Amino acid sequence: MQHLIATGHDIARLSAAGVCTSIRKFCGKTSLDLASHKPEILALVERFTSFGQTANPASPVAANHSGDSNSSTRFRSVSVDSEPRMEPQVSGALKADPHPVLPNNFHERTTSRSGLMFNSQASLDLSPRIDQTIENLLRTHISTPVRPLVTKSSHHLLWPQPQRIIELEGPPFVPKKELLISVVKGATPVHRILDVWDVCGPSLHRLGYITKIGDVQPACGRWTEIQVECTVNEDLFPTSDSYRIHISTEKVRITASNLVGLHYACCTFIQLLRLCKTESISESLSPMLVQDYPAFKHRAVLLDISPRGRIPSLGMALGILFKCSREQLIDSCLKNVTNVTQTVRRDTLECRRSWFGASEMVTIDRYCLDRFVTLVPVLDVESHVTYDDLTDMWLILQEVLASFPTLRHVHIGPKLCSLLGQCRVEDGENVPHHVPLQELWQILGLPPEVTLMLCSNSLHTQEAAPPLDIPPNILLVEYGFQADYDFQEWTRDFHNQGTMTLLCPGTASWNSLAGCPEASVCNIYRAVQAVGEQGSLGLVVAHWSGSYHLTPHPFSWPGFMVGAGLAWNTSTHWDYLHNSLSDLLDTHIFLDFAGTIGRVIMELGYAETFVLRSSRGQEPGDLSDLPAQDGSTLYRLLTDPDNVSLENLSVDMFGRVTKYIKKCQSNMFQAQLKCEFGEMIIQELQLAADLMLTACRIGRTLIGVGVNPNSNMGLAVINLGVCNLPPTFRTDIANKLLAHIEQYKGTWLQRHLPGGLQNSLLVLTSALHRFVPTEPQHD
Repeated sequence: MQHLIATGHDIARLSAAGVCTSIRKFCGKTSLDLASHKPEILALVERFTSFGQTANPASPVAANHSGDSNSSTRFRSVSVDSEPRMEPQVSGALKADPHPVLPNNFHERTTSRSGLMFNSQASLDLSPRIDQTIENLLRTHISTPVRPLVTKSSHHLLWPQPQRIIELEGPPFVPKKELLISVVKGATPVHRILDVWDVCGPSLHRLGYITKIGDVQPACGRWTEIQVECTVNEDLFPTSDSYRIHISTEKVRITASNLVGLHYACCTFIQLLRLCKTESISESLSPMLVQDYPAFKHRAVLLDISPRGRIPSLGMALGILFKCSREQLIDSCLKNVTNVTQTVRRDTLECRRSWFGASEMVTIDRYCLDRFVTLVPVLDVESHVTYDDLTDMWLILQEVLASFPTLRHVHIGPKLCSLLGQCRVEDGENVPHHVPLQELWQILGLPPEVTLMLCSNSLHTQEAAPPLDIPPNILLVEYGFQADYDFQEWTRDFHNQGTMTLLCPGTASWNSLAGCPEASVCNIYRAVQAVGEQGSLGLVVAHWSGSYHLTPHPFSWPGFMVGAGLAWNTSTHWDYLHNSLSDLLDTHIFLDFAGTIGRVIMELGYAETFVLRSSRGQEPGDLSDLPAQDGSTLYRLLTDPDNVSLENLSVDMFGRVTKYIKKCQSNMFQAQLKCEFGEMIIQELQLAADLMLTACRIGRTLIGVGVNPNSNMGLAVINLGVCNLPPTFRTDIANKLLAHIEQYKGTWLQRHLPGGLQNSLLVLTSALHRFVPTEPQHD
């Protein structure tokens, strides 16, 4: 700061120029100083500003005046002119001005000098007070900067959405078919960097590009004509797993904080190449700057491969992992939901030999390690198992855990967790106590470096019992699969005890024929909000097989995609997600250039949810009890039609839904899937639509038979059961079910292990026998 000292000549010159020289006497004064001689203005200033005593009654100054007999006396803010002046002594100490100008009622102050200096109302007014500064920031919107506008349509389909994209000016970057990689030497070995590029090589090869090592630059760098430059340096980023992609006309510079961030950067780069290839013929990238990092530390998917369930084949399992990691879900969803995108597997202890063998588990684990994905086992037991049985299962537990070559986390499922957390009364004792959770490491034979993940839902009922001692090296996983599930309410007490949590919403694609995407999106969105509010470690999106595993895997992808995007970038707009989810599925999961399959999956789920709401008499936006815990209406019409309430349903409603489903079926023929198992996915969706149509026929006929002829008396319609349906109709449905069963076997065995097929067929064969007409009994 420069100080201007005006002499008498200077002041005369300023006055002659028309400058008001009386300004100096007001310099440094506060509004209360200036209003002290004008009672009307002083009253307004004291009333509407924070100078008054009542504005900050907890301040030290206010406390000193609280006992003053003259309550109207207020302590004013000290200005520069009224503050005692200090000047330096030779020794470096400070001495007071012999003629200080003291503030009003200075003699009344008993607060210490240090106390006043830390009080905002008694500090030196050399700068605006903090409340004024905040007000100015809010007024000028500095606290909420406007994000750069993204105009190129293909950039809107990047998923998950990067944290920041800046579109630059200039001619586009045209990649050569042979992409040479120039590595800038640093602390990370060059071979480790090239390993990351080798993993991404097949994806680039499918786009028509071949990657090769170009050269290795010194740490200082140098100019080269090689198109792709790669740098790994953690000191260039504020957070781990971050990356930056700068695309100019000449080259692409990829900078990452570590190898995980480099993998994410490569996945984003591959997305950009694929999107530009579908958008234009030139295959060029517009100049831009991408800055990105994951919002949550843990981002996971949980796959239910219980032995009697829908266990994917090895090729399909690797395909799911690839999609989850490529697009940061895991692979095609791996770009953003990777790095501890934990692909979790659930196993029942007693039937352990019907899933993958040891060699296949090594293959899966290696596949995950190459893509920075952690494979985590989820252990659970059958409902009839007791606590005393656990010691006899030790060898079984060790066999299951040994099938995971890289063991960093072990997740304990709800049933096993409830057994370990229940209250027990020992012999000779009258006070119940919990089984110590510290014994889990000993029971499971785990090394101390393994982190345990417990299902916290089974601990909700422990409030009335003695408080449960949760070891510090345990993560609590809160399961909540309803659209309106309140994660914050159920995990607040755990957070208050200092325990960290993971939140586990679901795909809502079980106990149904086509899933409930609306419930899945809302459920995951609420979980993401709760993670941000309470500081949980992250998100686990679960996909359960359900009672009879009728729902095909493609209906789980809307939930996985939403979880991947929101766990990576929590600022993703809700309206964008709602409007673009089907396009994201077509672009990243099914590679459908016709853009139809994503919409078909969403619309079939909406149709099934519409029938469910209609059967309950719910409003269109009502999210209560979604997904239905006992199964959707169409699912129950197929599996247990005699116990479905028809009161709120109508023939007209089923007619409209039938027409809608047939339209979705016709749209499937326009699909152009380029993903692996594309034809099989179409067959699974066609079968799901056929089952929905059959369920609609059953419901419509039950209504026609059970309509009350006296509409003004009693119920409008009652369910008379399958046995009262016309024999010709029952025969027709039985033939339909017989054809569905054969198709179901074929589609199951194409992409799944045969282990759970018979259990899944049981519900369809039972429905078949129910509809087969019985011959009349003759005497």
